Amino acid sequence: MICRGTKRRKEFDLELTEEAANLIEEIGLKASGASMSGADNRNIYDDGQSQKLSATEISDLKSDSTRASDIVETLITNSNTFHNKTEFSQEKYLKKKEKKYFEYIQILRPNLRIITEILYKLDPSKVQGIRIDTLSQIITLSNISSEGNHLLYDSGSNGLLAAALLSTMGSEATGKLIQMHPGNMSQKQALLAMNFDPDHLKKCLSVNVYSVLRQVYQGCDTHTQQECEAVLESESNLKRKASECIKHLSKIPKIDESQIIDCEIKDGDHGANEMLVPKIDESQIIGSEIKDGDTDASDMFRKKPKWHFDNIAASEILTNKVDSLVIVSKEDPQNIFLELVPFVKPGRPFVIYYSVAEPLQSLYMTLKSMSNMAALRLTCNWLRNYQILPERTHPEVMMNGSSGFLLTGYVLK
Repeated sequence: MICRGTKRRKEFDLELTEEAANLIEEIGLKASGASMSGADNRNIYDDGQSQKLSATEISDLKSDSTRASDIVETLITNSNTFHNKTEFSQEKYLKKKEKKYFEYIQILRPNLRIITEILYKLDPSKVQGIRIDTLSQIITLSNISSEGNHLLYDSGSNGLLAAALLSTMGSEATGKLIQMHPGNMSQKQALLAMNFDPDHLKKCLSVNVYSVLRQVYQGCDTHTQQECEAVLESESNLKRKASECIKHLSKIPKIDESQIIDCEIKDGDHGANEMLVPKIDESQIIGSEIKDGDTDASDMFRKKPKWHFDNIAASEILTNKVDSLVIVSKEDPQNIFLELVPFVKPGRPFVIYYSVAEPLQSLYMTLKSMSNMAALRLTCNWLRNYQILPERTHPEVMMNGSSGFLLTGYVLK
């Protein structure tokens, strides 16, 4: 990005480059002999007096300079302690200034790892602390495949689990993903950020958990989606026939008013006061009544919202049972699991994620007493990131070791 405009109102122009510039090469640090370093940092004190330039002068320098390398070079020249730092400290200083003053934008195609890392860095609580390593374990343990139908209950991961499972199923998948949520609308931030094509996105059915279970057990609506589509298709055919009929009638020549005036009352068997009246076919009246009835039926189906048809499609899949169950919830997962586990086929896996261990421990003891559960495991996801640099390999100072707990197992008959 190249800065334009004034100090108060900056504008940036984007220019395409093959590779990002190297700061050391830009400012010519080694060539100028300014790369002298000290033996250690014992005589360096952070007293705020190491930089000769004031904050106002640095701000003016940022607004006047067109290249970030000029700013960094001026800061190094006016620094009292830069040449006394060790080589490692100088490298850290340059990397810090490079992040602050070098304006480079890298445009990447969205993928699951990038979306997960961005959401986790912004606010881990918004995705319930799910890292990429935990997400990979959930996908592996739930045995996601493109041919199977999978059930997901998600109540607070911003659609991260739905995006992960749908991405694993692939765009050529023949199965469906049922995403259950407790609210009126499902969370789809990560799902939309993946930029799936419309056909791929249609494989995910977002339904309210209460309404779809009511549809399964009570059958609130007996009309299937195929019947609704058939009614709407018949209505479109009727409209097309009506438009063709209107075009045909428009070609009939109109009766001249002079002919109507010249029409006189006839004498004879018809009587003196009878006039010529055009006959109306009764079949036309019956046909119009049928069209009105079809229109009313189609209007009834059109008024149904999209979630209504999603509930019907999801209830049909749940009736035939699914191939895996994944639960990521903010509330206690025990009642949710016991309500949804009857929809899982025998021999299929289930995965339950929770941020703390106590609810999963209680559910683990409950499932141990049941005869239709096997291979129960309660695991903790622990990860330590390491900085890998020459002579500076060590664990990262700022890190989050735990990323929730997983309860996994298989459902038997």
